Amino acid sequence: MDSTTSPHAEPGLTSVRFFAGETLSEGLTRVVDAQFGITLAVAEAPRDEQAAAVHETRKAIKRLRAMLRLVRDSISHDSYHTDNAVLKLIAAELGAVRDSWVMSQILDRLLPHDSEAAATVDVLVDRLQERYLAESTAILGNEAHMASIVDQLVNARERAARWSVVAGEQSVPLPHEFATVAPGLQRVYKRGRRGMRIVADSPTDTLLHVWRKRAKYLRHQVEALNILDPPQLAAMEADLERLTDLLGDDHDLAVLLARFSDDPQLTGDLEINLVIDAVWRTRHQLQADAIELGRKLFADHSSIFLAYIERIWGANPTF
Repeated sequence: MDSTTSPHAEPGLTSVRFFAGETLSEGLTRVVDAQFGITLAVAEAPRDEQAAAVHETRKAIKRLRAMLRLVRDSISHDSYHTDNAVLKLIAAELGAVRDSWVMSQILDRLLPHDSEAAATVDVLVDRLQERYLAESTAILGNEAHMASIVDQLVNARERAARWSVVAGEQSVPLPHEFATVAPGLQRVYKRGRRGMRIVADSPTDTLLHVWRKRAKYLRHQVEALNILDPPQLAAMEADLERLTDLLGDDHDLAVLLARFSDDPQLTGDLEINLVIDAVWRTRHQLQADAIELGRKLFADHSSIFLAYIERIWGANPTF
């Protein structure tokens, strides 16, 4: 199935792993093109599958931004800042659909089914589903708006050829050497480690969300370089995926609590204190698990992590 027409990304296409036998520039070109293919599937998805396609589009954009950060210091300054800003904006424009879709499912998925608040949860799930249908229709049903998003993605895909060439050049591939990715890799790891330490002291919604984004960039970069040391990097990638899942669930519950406050018609005639208490208990456990895992993942200074990647790169100079 062609990734440009399927609303659900195939597992092989979502991977950003570089392959044995290809240069850094070749691997980056292939991965980036595949991710843009996933983003453009949103234009062809049937109406009842568009929310899922939007979710896949936003995930593909995160993978694209992680790859952009990997080579940030080796490509043109304008290319990085322009394309990163455009992709961030597109993801934000689709964010309301994604959040509304997740809100319609999250209570059922994360709260205990034997909760004393089960009846209230059932009513809330039905109402959240109704809001998702209305909110998603307002965005996805706006043909001009969706056409604009697709045009932006198509233009970004064309410009992405600049991600694989030396700054200031049109056809000189990025050098296939560790120095090409070292600054970007260290920056992302360092920010992830700093985020963990800040969150451990002050787990606010904003700081948790920022840490999640930084951990996700590192996850995709580690995945891309898996070929260098598959057992070790696959284990690190799995831990980073677990970390971002924990932080993602916590973020979704934070968004849900905000919706309870902002939408009186959603909760006005319901006794939701038990639901709110259950949400907070779940959030506290998610945060505790995330911080514990984060301390393991970011135990080493960034210089130690970078030295490890440089060593295994040196043992696999041609992938």
